[in-house]
Amino acid sequence: MQTMPVYWKTRPEDVAETCALVKKGRVSIPAHSAGGRPIYMVEYGKSNLVRGKANLSSALGGKSYQAYADKTGEDYIPTVFLVGAVHGGEVEGTSAILNLIKLLETGTDYAGKAYPELAEACEGLHLILIPLANPDGRARVPFDSFVGKSFHDLRYYCQGAWKDGTLCGWPGCKLVHPIKDYVSYLGSYFNDNGINMMHEDFLSGKLSDETQLLLDICREEAPDFSILLHGGDNSPDHIIPPTYASGKAMGEALELSRRVEKRHLAENLPYHFLPDRRGEQDDPPTSFNLVSAMHHTCGEPAVTYESNQGLVEAERPGFTYDQIYLAHRLLFTEVCRFVREKGR
Repeated sequence: MQTMPVYWKTRPEDVAETCALVKKGRVSIPAHSAGGRPIYMVEYGKSNLVRGKANLSSALGGKSYQAYADKTGEDYIPTVFLVGAVHGGEVEGTSAILNLIKLLETGTDYAGKAYPELAEACEGLHLILIPLANPDGRARVPFDSFVGKSFHDLRYYCQGAWKDGTLCGWPGCKLVHPIKDYVSYLGSYFNDNGINMMHEDFLSGKLSDETQLLLDICREEAPDFSILLHGGDNSPDHIIPPTYASGKAMGEALELSRRVEKRHLAENLPYHFLPDRRGEQDDPPTSFNLVSAMHHTCGEPAVTYESNQGLVEAERPGFTYDQIYLAHRLLFTEVCRFVREKGR
């Protein structure tokens, strides 16, 4: 069993304690979960306030991105939006974001290390950081990491168990939504109302506050790149491109994935490059999920990043804590560099 390192912080109280350190950035609690738990947001750099006179659909109907969000001004700075634990038990991104905040505030992470490459990559950008988007789900997981846990543990604590005691599993847990009234144990995928944020009815106008927050940020800030940080059992790390996306957003998502792949391979970390799979043409088609909705809210790329979770008793080898943390640092560095180059 691996010893959990000092930098690994994923509890709601860790989020609150890290946010209490913030002096260089700005801390807010823009929403609460279905269970009434605070959702913290930390920002660095100025907000651009680039909103135009049209919503995105109307602007594109008029053949102009700028009618929705004009990013051509000399004082515009690129925006990166990072979100941890949309599925509350997938806490790898939460730990990485909290260490990033600590690094930006004090010059070192929670292990006392500086990482100048990452710090430099973040300079001059507008960063929007939500370490824990689903605190309800996180509250149901009685440990701080899945490193050293079994695949059965992952299935139970993430997707839950049906009323007959059998595991909901993936993707079966998505066949009932909201799921709350159908389970004996509500997994950490879901908020206290049994909602999986990745698969809400986005056109209903009746979204959970947690999901509405993410879409509101995309609408108001038009981030140049948004990443939802997930855990993907012991799969190689990978970026899932957005579905139902523009060619521009898809191309940028794939370019970032290639850059992250290159960095992983240089560090001997497994990575799986996913091409544009065009699942929209399948029968049934791929789902229009939260990253799809975020893309269609702001017109910019939004992707899912799946991290290895360090399981034992699984089909594929698990990463160590250090490998998981390193992979996230590489991802953060490359997305910050990418949006800066994109802005130029």
